[in-house]
Amino acid sequence: MRNLFLIISAFLVLSHPLIGQDSTLVEEEVVISEVPVTKDLSIKPFVSLGAGAMTYYGDMYQYPGTNPVMGNWGFNLGFGVHLTSYLDAKLFYSAGDLAFNENTQNYHSNFKSKVISGGLLFTYNFDNFFKKSPSVHPIIILGISNVEFNSKTDIKDQYGREYNYWDDGSIRSLPEDSPNASDAVILVKDNYYETDIRSMDLYDQGDYPLSTLAIPFGIGADITLERGFSLQVSSIMNFTFSDNIDGISSSETGSRKGNRSNDRFLYTAVTLSYDIPAVGALKNKKLNDELLYGGDDEDGDGVIDLVDDCPFTPEGVVVDENGCPLDGDGDWVPDYKDDELDSPPGSIVDTSGVAYTDDDFYELYLAYIDTVGTYTNVVKTVYTSNESGFRTKHTPRPKKEYYTVQVANSTEDLSVEQIGKILSISNVSVLNDTTETYYHVGQYENLEMAVEQKIILELDGINGEVIGLVDDQRFAVGPEAKEIEDNYRLEGGFSGSESLISKDVVYRVQIGAFKNPISRNVFDGVNDLIELQGDDGLTRYLTGSYRTIEKAASRKIDVLLDGFDGAFIVAYKNGKRISLEDAGHKVDDSAKQAPENSMDKEKVRFKVQIGAYEERVPADVMDKMISIGDVKTVRQSGLTRYLVGDYKTYEEALKRKDELLQDGLEDAFVVGSFNDKVISVEEANEILNK
Repeated sequence: MRNLFLIISAFLVLSHPLIGQDSTLVEEEVVISEVPVTKDLSIKPFVSLGAGAMTYYGDMYQYPGTNPVMGNWGFNLGFGVHLTSYLDAKLFYSAGDLAFNENTQNYHSNFKSKVISGGLLFTYNFDNFFKKSPSVHPIIILGISNVEFNSKTDIKDQYGREYNYWDDGSIRSLPEDSPNASDAVILVKDNYYETDIRSMDLYDQGDYPLSTLAIPFGIGADITLERGFSLQVSSIMNFTFSDNIDGISSSETGSRKGNRSNDRFLYTAVTLSYDIPAVGALKNKKLNDELLYGGDDEDGDGVIDLVDDCPFTPEGVVVDENGCPLDGDGDWVPDYKDDELDSPPGSIVDTSGVAYTDDDFYELYLAYIDTVGTYTNVVKTVYTSNESGFRTKHTPRPKKEYYTVQVANSTEDLSVEQIGKILSISNVSVLNDTTETYYHVGQYENLEMAVEQKIILELDGINGEVIGLVDDQRFAVGPEAKEIEDNYRLEGGFSGSESLISKDVVYRVQIGAFKNPISRNVFDGVNDLIELQGDDGLTRYLTGSYRTIEKAASRKIDVLLDGFDGAFIVAYKNGKRISLEDAGHKVDDSAKQAPENSMDKEKVRFKVQIGAYEERVPADVMDKMISIGDVKTVRQSGLTRYLVGDYKTYEEALKRKDELLQDGLEDAFVVGSFNDKVISVEEANEILNK
């Protein structure tokens, strides 16, 4: 930040009004009615906003034909001044993602970083060489900036399995020379950059700085538009003073050694600029007329509109020399609205100018920490006056807040008895985040109610934890919940409450119970899925919670149409799974013999994935895709996957993969699919072998 401070200081010096003029300017004063007026000493400011592509150049191997406009998108904004007709100075801020995937015979490195850059740019447009200024100028750009980065790499899949690159081009869960290499499964890169390069010290670089100075240098064109607008097309190479943006350096002592050059990145952008009407550039004739003959005074406060900072003051209000209402105590509430004209200096006041008392602050505090609804309607606007004139405003907290009892997560192995009890509760819900699934019972606006339900569940043999949720984001309430629970246990306030385990029948639709967990991609679109891992080695997949068998049967039809041929209705009561006959229903023999883990094998296919990208496809890869001609896309898990072919057997897909590798598509590998959802080859074979 010190680097950025120095840059800003230099800009302030350069943007002084006397500098923003031609070198032949002579200051001249015109005295009218004894009011000195400086002639044409104006600042000529402008603002800019743009977007473009950020392209990496560093230690990782640069593929031939790398396109500078096919990088990751970023944006920029700036504020500057026209120093002369041919030279501009601008403070700028830019942010975007910088990323690269290296996939060669020897190295398989990758990184992604949010890159934030700010500094000072000078733009020279050659206007002093033209007798008549053209509408299009070539430009040269040079500056200094501070660049911040924090690079991460993708070395594991969503299940925490490390990528191992084999000689056949596949990515597997074990090294190729591992004694258990035959047990390795093929992995699919998820392009989720989960590992911090510096904190993990992946390339033996130690605790290197995450910011660096840089010298931006570029060329482009400036196109003059109408009404103060202009368009700039530029390509700027940022020469940084760091070799650690990609985490790889020439000083590395490990197996991955970089080149001797520092890392750099190219920012190719289109930027729109607008010239702000010049400050202080008042035409002398107009000013003379106003001062000599008087000007309009719309609000009648005695200060003409030309110099009135508060042009709509109510009639009869006393104003200062700038036309603004008087504010004797400086609390930002004008005297004519102020119910307390002598508020203590620096005090916090309400909209009527009355200083808040300790009791008022306590009430505001209760509203801030409110979790039970008692103070949700307490809303006050508070202004803090200080020497700088800055005012802060407090607003109410979000209201979509409730409490629940978390009874399990997807990493726990539950007993069959525990599973039966959980599935016998009708209001069990599921919350998925990026790595785990959480199982919650109930949604309570009152923390005391959630604590009481936790105690009741423990009496039923289900241990849980009370947590809070705001817009599906979890937050801890442990200390408050423990205090309430201790009081409940002392007073016995829960003794008369009923069990949450339903005495009535709860119907669900079970998709299957598998020895190996099935990829969530298979169940994409099943929004009421419940996945429970048992200590019997089975992972159960169920949907819904229904009071009648008719509603469960309707949901079963939907699941069957999605390709899950083995879906069937199950019933739970009093914490145990019961048969449909015990639930009072007649079941024919075909339903009794339905296979529990059957899926429609006709929906299983094998395809060849030739790429997966978050945004744009590299130009060289796109050319090859066009030449192939039968490429299809699937949007899944935030990525667009590019797939070739549709084969019933793995062998057919493997043959097609080898052909694509020979065509130069080095990332090609075989994947499975079920109902047009991408899964692993192992999962596809498992479904076929059921």
